[in-house]
Amino acid sequence: MDKAALLGEVVRYVRDLRSESGRAAAGAVVPGEVDEVIVEEEEEQGSRRSCDAGEKAKRVQARMCCDDRPGLMTELGNAVRSVGTRAVRADIATVGGRIRSVLELDVTQTAAGGDNVASLPALQAALRAVIISREELLAMEGYKRRRFSSHFCKET
Repeated sequence: MDKAALLGEVVRYVRDLRSESGRAAAGAVVPGEVDEVIVEEEEEQGSRRSCDAGEKAKRVQARMCCDDRPGLMTELGNAVRSVGTRAVRADIATVGGRIRSVLELDVTQTAAGGDNVASLPALQAALRAVIISREELLAMEGYKRRRFSSHFCKET
């Protein structure tokens, strides 16, 4: 085997390893360092029917990554329900104070032709509101903490 053939074989092997590692990393639910919200519609896998008659469900995948804090899961559940979606599956990982959630959600459509195109941006906005921490929200609104003068405090 000459050097050119060996080099070609090594390049092919490295490309195969890269594609395998890319496929393996795609399924990983490890939180990143950047706050993000991604909402994508999944491919059709046949028509799904909701429990209620006359409603079709569209499957949506929502991925979010943010700092972990008390009450985050409650806020996340409220945000999902506020836009009329229902959680079907959730993969959640917490590492080093960061959390990554991959949610599969059903968005219902009525048989009367009601379209839920506007619900995807609404869902993304609701999830984005969840990841904004209270401190960032107060800083954005120009909130100032009330300060008290020591003159009015009782000394013991």
